This record gives sequence, structure tokens and C-alpha cells, in this order.
Amino acid sequence: MKSPSRLPSAVEGGSSQPRGELRCLIEPPTPTDESRQAVEHVNNVVLPAARRRMDASERRYFGEAGKERSRRTMIYSHNWGVHAGHEHTAEISADAALLAANCGVPLMHSFHEPDLEPVFGPDVIIFNGLGDFCEDFIYPPTEGANPDAGLLSNRGKCRTECRDYDTLVSAVLLAVKHHIGSKGSVRSTASHDSVGWQAAFELYARTFPERELPWLDNWPKRSAS
Repeated sequence: MKSPSRLPSAVEGGSSQPRGELRCLIEPPTPTDESRQAVEHVNNVVLPAARRRMDASERRYFGEAGKERSRRTMIYSHNWGVHAGHEHTAEISADAALLAANCGVPLMHSFHEPDLEPVFGPDVIIFNGLGDFCEDFIYPPTEGANPDAGLLSNRGKCRTECRDYDTLVSAVLLAVKHHIGSKGSVRSTASHDSVGWQAAFELYARTFPERELPWLDNWPKRSAS
């Protein structure tokens, strides 16, 4: 019987180090000066700047001692569903333009078109925060109704991470709830007594003093006033 072929040894001449191609498979390549500089830039500049921005946002919305949202910053978001045919886009857009004028937060059109102005038109609302942005706010919702799946509403969402433009997003959603009433649902991951929503209530009440403050569908069932 023919003996099995012997696998070539990675160790020859008494050396304990693999040679040639085998060594390349085992040991990672030596970092270059350029790659080291890139890693150092991320660790020393990019990450500290991101942490400072998050800390400032937490202090602004929840105070110096507010740690309740430290794990929720990345999921601080709002979502809504509106029954088809009840979007009231023109009326909500007019409200949104007034709220934006009273808010004073710099805005841009969208993440992909930051050089354009925000849109408060009769058919669509689009805006994002200028210089401190997250997801675009777009109304009416862009996901269509699907009766076969039991989804009878057009749905939308906007993750804001509690950045400056969140106050306007939240106030516009109060206008959405005011106009659509029971013909849709508006929800938020933040509670009604959070500082972020308190700022939105103040903006909405200052802009529309004659209106009762709307109440989101996932908040405790009590009066907002």
C-alpha cells in the first residue's frame, strides 16, 4: 500500500517560525504610517467630538444629572401612521412653516441635498437640521398602505437623536395629530414629560395659543393641558 504523502512542514531547519505564504496567512500585515495616523485621528478627534456632542445634547434636554436617556439617544425617534385620504398636508404644511419661523433652529432640505432650502409646500414637507442633522423629516408618510398585510395607513418615522431640530419635528407632529385626530396615530419613544417634548409643547402653544395641546397615542390617557 502506498503511504500517504507527507504534508510539507512549516518548520524547517529547527526554526519555529512559518515561512513565505504560510506566514502571511498567520500574521497580519505590519500597519503603515498612514493607517496608524487614520486610527489615531478617529480615536483622538472623531470619537471625542461625537462624545462631546452627545453629552451636550443630554445636558440640554435632561440637565446635568440627566442620565435617563444615555442609552436611548440612538433610538430617540417618532413614528406616525395616517389613514389614506386624511393626510391634510396643505394645512399641516402651513402650520409647519409658522412653527419653523418661531423655532429659530437652522434647517436644510435633507441629508442628501443640504444646500437646498427646506420645503413647506402644499404637497410635501421636507426638512432636516442644518449642521446638526439626523434623519430627514418627510410628510406625508412615504410608505404606502397595504391592506393585504393589514396595514391600512401610510406610515412614516424620523429618528432625531434629540438634536436641535427635534423640537420642530415634535411640534410639527403635534400639528399632525391636531389635524388628523383619530384618523391616524402619532407616537414617540420619549415620554410627554421629557424636556425635549416640553420644548415642543412650548413652541406649539406659543405659535397656536388658541389650540388645545394634542396628545400622542402611546402616552398615558389624560389631558395634555
